[in-house]
Amino acid sequence: MSIAASGRPALAIMDIRLAGHTDGIQAAIELNATLGVRSIFASAHADPETRKRAAAASPIGWLQKPYPADALINLIRQHLS
Repeated sequence: MSIAASGRPALAIMDIRLAGHTDGIQAAIELNATLGVRSIFASAHADPETRKRAAAASPIGWLQKPYPADALINLIRQHLS
């Protein structure tokens, strides 16, 4: 959060599993709520319950691992245009 606050990124690429106590969904929700930064979820976890939890972060999109690099590039381009 402190890195995002100082750098003000246009978006975040977020995995669901993160080191520490906060998971990627909670981190994405906080980024969106406090800084207005939306996330692209890039994760192997794409079950309906996980996606329902993640909806609160207003995600840009969802890429299920493994995904081709061009899929990520296309989502980023769409968001930035």
